[in-house]
Order: sequence, then C-alpha cells, then structure tokens
Amino acid sequence: MKKVLLSATIACSLFASGDVYSDVVKPLFLDATSNKSIGRLLPTNAVKITEEGSDRVKVVICGYKNPAVDNVIYYSDSQRVIAAAFAKTAKIDYKMIEKGKDGKWDKVEVVAYTPKGEFVNEVSSMFARADQMYKDNCGICHTAHATDHYKANQWPNLVKSMLSRTAIDKKDEWLITQYLQKHSSDVSAGAK
Repeated sequence: MKKVLLSATIACSLFASGDVYSDVVKPLFLDATSNKSIGRLLPTNAVKITEEGSDRVKVVICGYKNPAVDNVIYYSDSQRVIAAAFAKTAKIDYKMIEKGKDGKWDKVEVVAYTPKGEFVNEVSSMFARADQMYKDNCGICHTAHATDHYKANQWPNLVKSMLSRTAIDKKDEWLITQYLQKHSSDVSAGAK
C-alpha cells in the first residue's frame, strides 16, 4: 500500500509541476498499447505528462519544426538540436502553435506515449552530470573545449568521433551531446 501511495504522490507531483525531463533516450509510441516505436525523445528535452497508464505516459512535446523536415522536432527555431525524432513512415499529427517568420521554424506540439519512469522536474542536475562526465573524460588526452567553443551542429560529430576513446557509457552519449549543443556558441540553454 505504501508503494502505491508513493507512486501516486510522485505521479501527482510530476503532473502538477508542468515540464518534466529524462536523462535517457526514450522510445515514443502512437498510443498506449502499440509495441512498435515510432521515434525517440532525446534527453534533457521538456515534455508535459497529460495522462498516466499502467506502463506508459501520454506526453506533449513542444518544439520547432523545420518545414523541410517532416519527422523531427527541434529544441530551438533555427538550430538542429533534436528534441524528438520520428520514423519517416510514422503518421505524426503536428499541432501548429505559431507559424515561423523571417526564416524561423514553426512552433509545434505533438502528442505521443512513452514508458513511465525516468522523469524529473528539473534539468539542471542532468546538465551538471553531463558537464562532469564531459570534463572527466574529454580532458584526459587534451584540454576539454569550452561548451561554447563549437556551434550546436558541430558537437554531435565531435562527440561521436571521440566516444570510443573515453569511458563514457553509450547510454550517456545523447545526454552529453544535448548538453554540449544546448550550451554551444549559437544556442543558449534558456533559449526555448
């Protein structure tokens, strides 16, 4: 009974707080029962939990859509920092929030389902953990570059090319990449 009450309390606190974040890549589904993943939610991206089932939650993902790319929601309105990516064959129902102007991308919202758990109410501890892993691993062979040394679109390939030379666990690759991109010279972590 205590376990049920604790789970209910945690779920209520997540619903009440608004945005929640995960530090792992989470699969996305079209509905609460489908076994076929239609995409992935990347770490450190805000979602709102609107409904909770026995093993999945319904989430609303808000971000930006480049009109030239149908299967990706981006963190900001002009940089390729991916918040969520979907299979090209997935039938995604984007809800337009605001039409992009002057070269900026459209602000959109998507509803999807993802497994319960691994959500917290703030992102700063994730960024702190990613920063520490980056400094601990990428400062061994050379001085770790400042997060704003590169642009957002440069960091993914740099991380990927160096990952095998570090002790960074493969599951943390996207956490570190998202941290570096969101603190890059052309994106601010508070930009959204």
